[in-house]
Amino acid sequence: MTDVGEVSIPVADQKRNGLVFMTSMSLIYLIAPVTYVGVLHATILDSLKASDTVANLPEAVYLWVSPLPVLIAWFWPSPQLLRPMLTWALIVKGAAGAMAALAFAFAPQTFWIPVLIIHPAIIGITGGVQNMCLWELIGRGMTPKMRGLTLGWTFGIGPIFAVLGSCASQLILKGDFLDMLKVTPIPQPWSYVVLFGASCPVMWLSAVLVQMARVPPVPESESETEAGVKMKEIMRGLRSYFLNPLIVTAAIGFLLTYGGTMIMNNMSLYARETLGEAPEKYAGVQLALRFGFKCLMGFGLGWLVTRMHARASLLATTSICIAGIAWALFVPGKWYLLGFGLLGGGELFYVYYLNYIVSCSKPERMRENTAYTNLITVTIGVMPIVFGLVSDRYGLRASFMTALGILVLALILVQSRLPKQPTISDVG
Repeated sequence: MTDVGEVSIPVADQKRNGLVFMTSMSLIYLIAPVTYVGVLHATILDSLKASDTVANLPEAVYLWVSPLPVLIAWFWPSPQLLRPMLTWALIVKGAAGAMAALAFAFAPQTFWIPVLIIHPAIIGITGGVQNMCLWELIGRGMTPKMRGLTLGWTFGIGPIFAVLGSCASQLILKGDFLDMLKVTPIPQPWSYVVLFGASCPVMWLSAVLVQMARVPPVPESESETEAGVKMKEIMRGLRSYFLNPLIVTAAIGFLLTYGGTMIMNNMSLYARETLGEAPEKYAGVQLALRFGFKCLMGFGLGWLVTRMHARASLLATTSICIAGIAWALFVPGKWYLLGFGLLGGGELFYVYYLNYIVSCSKPERMRENTAYTNLITVTIGVMPIVFGLVSDRYGLRASFMTALGILVLALILVQSRLPKQPTISDVG
């Protein structure tokens, strides 16, 4: 038995929770071309002759709906509802993929743009609930050391599934993966039907596997404060988050890094200039590199948390993002595609910033603090549009330079203002 907060958690239950987290994330990775809103949505819109600004709109919508999971954290705070909420989020997420597939199959192309906006909105809401619940599960249900090991294994092994899914998507869309694999491509719109439709059974399988989770019992001191929605508790939670200097600083660094990575869509569209070919031709290759590098870097970043300190993983991921954009900016020809790999590895910043914030949080505030962190991403929902506008006016390369400046600010902030190891504050 090991203690987390006031609750003793059997090692066997910690391992079950780690397995649920790992399998859930791995299945999300498997259908990453659809659930990681951005590249695929942007390339489909580009094929419909949409502007760079419109091509970036699905990812912006995905971020704009991020406040909604906070309402769920407020109105249904009980940890005993964690597993049912997670289950329903996965069911609805799968149904959204089925809805999009039906639209591609039977609706005229004039309806595709609204579908490519509605689908990210549903993914944004359900994905926010999913992240909120999964992080509370490993926050409450695991020791910090076990959590660090789980993160290392999850984001070392999980991206392998994304590589497989990305290779499959490339073969489905174009029938050719870097001249190494060749098959007969599936014609449009049936290629989109297959990709979006496959997300439904995968997410429903994840919903079934979630039933293995073991949520530890609630300490008596906490259960007394969770009987219904109390405004004073909501205000206490907000104060706990926004008056905690470590959480606020980490959250600002998180926002800056997240904002910089919103350049991914423009990097995809850059294929028109640097390769002279349609971006859709390389969508699967970009995703395969993106998640292949995640796999390679996942183990190393987990090692940084367990062997060095939590801040090291924040500095490392932000630096890798900078390297990825700089590579795409200065390396010509097909070699520019390796920038997607570097930026993809750096995208693990999301995992390690959340780990830092969870480590600063009391057990009863973990779900709220995760939800608030996802909530504030609404402020960077404008970044894909900003990068699209910069690109339309000054060119894609100018948007790359803008992203680099934002990431350098994040690096400076984290290095100068965050301690190596987070501590739980008495605020709230």
